[in-house]
Amino acid sequence: MNVVVAVISPAAAWVMPRHYVDQLRRDFPQHTFFDAWDRNTLRRLLPDADVAFTPIVDRDVFAAATRLRWVQSPAVGVGSLMFPELLASDVVITTARGIRARAIAEHILGVTIALARRLPIAIRAQVEHRWAQADIEGPEIDVRTLHGQRMGIVGLGAIGSELAAIAGPFGFRITAIRRTAGSPPPGVDAVWPPDRLHDLLAHSDVVVIAAPHTPQTKRLIGRAEIDRIKPGALLVNVARGKMIDDEAVVAALRDGRLGGAALDVFSEEPLPASSPYWDMPNVIVTPHVSGALRDYWTPLVALFAENLRRFESGELLLNVVDKAAGY
Repeated sequence: MNVVVAVISPAAAWVMPRHYVDQLRRDFPQHTFFDAWDRNTLRRLLPDADVAFTPIVDRDVFAAATRLRWVQSPAVGVGSLMFPELLASDVVITTARGIRARAIAEHILGVTIALARRLPIAIRAQVEHRWAQADIEGPEIDVRTLHGQRMGIVGLGAIGSELAAIAGPFGFRITAIRRTAGSPPPGVDAVWPPDRLHDLLAHSDVVVIAAPHTPQTKRLIGRAEIDRIKPGALLVNVARGKMIDDEAVVAALRDGRLGGAALDVFSEEPLPASSPYWDMPNVIVTPHVSGALRDYWTPLVALFAENLRRFESGELLLNVVDKAAGY
């Protein structure tokens, strides 16, 4: 069986170290591994592949990839693979869902605490060598504790579930939106269907966007949703930038309808220097790093290896994408 491992990315952190490819060759000597370190090599190798461990399958090459039966993405989002020909095919797609869930959940909790305690103001004042006690503490200042606050999680997948598990002990009362509602898991008070998004926004002190980006979730948080959001709520987005209406969010941050926002993803990345988000005192901007880990590749390669063993024996693969749902 021919396996193509494509280790291409414009970001160095997303390029798999070469020794992991050598490890796969040692662990699976019965298969032939081809490694692609640039897109042209991937395009050349893909037509002969039975399996591809890659974030990218070019649409114009897919027609020639008649042997391809399974694609393992090294990422959670698979929007680049959701083109009609692949969706209509029998090729199975699996993702890295869950690998970064704990890191992202901790990031969400960290930035929520930072916004609640007004730490961005303290950090800006530190850079200016300015004592900002009056800006952070006082009877008219909204410094919050988390106990008793309501958190609304939009998307109760691996990230949302992990977040609920660690946010609950801080005293959050948690409600979540999930595509299929049902009995809430431990730590979650209620699970609502997507048509109750406005209800969730209206009663949540912290709103976390952790849902997959699909045609149905594009501009999930627009002007109508901002109008329904609880006054002073905090907004955290670790999903995709195109799921929020930036103009509506900026306006709400400026007039106080939103108390603050922590944004890790943006509709345009890198975030342009002209974006108003950079200079807003109630906004934390992070450069798409909520899932940063010291060692991402060890568990990811282990996931691929487990799936390869399952693929060999005809067992159900882990993290299979529902092509109809888009994730």
